[in-house]
Amino acid sequence: MKTVSILNHKGGVGKTTLTGCTAQALALTGFRVLAVDNDSQHNLSTMLGTGVCEPTIRDAYINSETEAPQQFLHAVRKTEIENLHIITSSRYLRDSDVPNDCHLQRVVDKCDPGRFYDYMLIDNAPGLDRLQESAINASDEIFVPTELKQFAVNGITEMEQILKDRFPDGPHITKIIPNYYRDTKRHNSFIAALNSLFPGRITSTAIPIDRVFDELIIEGKILFLHRLYSKGAAYYLKLIHELFNLDEEEAWERMMEKRKERISDEARERYYRQRNSEEREQQ
Repeated sequence: MKTVSILNHKGGVGKTTLTGCTAQALALTGFRVLAVDNDSQHNLSTMLGTGVCEPTIRDAYINSETEAPQQFLHAVRKTEIENLHIITSSRYLRDSDVPNDCHLQRVVDKCDPGRFYDYMLIDNAPGLDRLQESAINASDEIFVPTELKQFAVNGITEMEQILKDRFPDGPHITKIIPNYYRDTKRHNSFIAALNSLFPGRITSTAIPIDRVFDELIIEGKILFLHRLYSKGAAYYLKLIHELFNLDEEEAWERMMEKRKERISDEARERYYRQRNSEEREQQ
């Protein structure tokens, strides 16, 4: 199992959307995925359709290392996508809940979720405090979504130095994903600057501004099932090809199959609802 933390100590850069869409894409293409919401705002839990479910990731932190693995496993919830499960967060989650920076790593090691999953994706709140440090220690890699602004570029440089200082033997930033992209001279210059600072780690796919992402969250929809022909879905297919070395054409075909299945299931549900309603009216 590969564990990836989606991290940036700056807020509003699209961490949760990246985590959720990537988790959905991997699951729809056949991988077994566990998403972990490590943010007290619990937006990933909302995005993946479960909301907050007890126990949460907080229970894995506040219990002893003897009891925490059981809490971690009990916190796993199914989503509406086969192969995609989530451990939800809690609005009460705080840095003070983390007993030590290696607690989550030890819990994961004892649980051995690799028996059940191919990937574990951890969504993190902004910052580099104890919650984020705990996730980093439990991870193999770090993905960093970023805005294309000078402060954001400077922030990644600073964040990488902090990671090197605090975690000399820990995971490194392996991929940086430009987000909210517009094909302008200014944005392209920031991408060029990132490529110069972090050669080989900037994805060639930059996720554009697309209102479809807000619509998905508001409507509780799934990008690759309900908006497969959107610009956002097309770019995310390219992105998962880069991040996980997936065959883009094969991924597209699998998602088309899942989309057809979903449309068929929804049509069947509508038919039975309508028939039952008509039968009740006749009685």
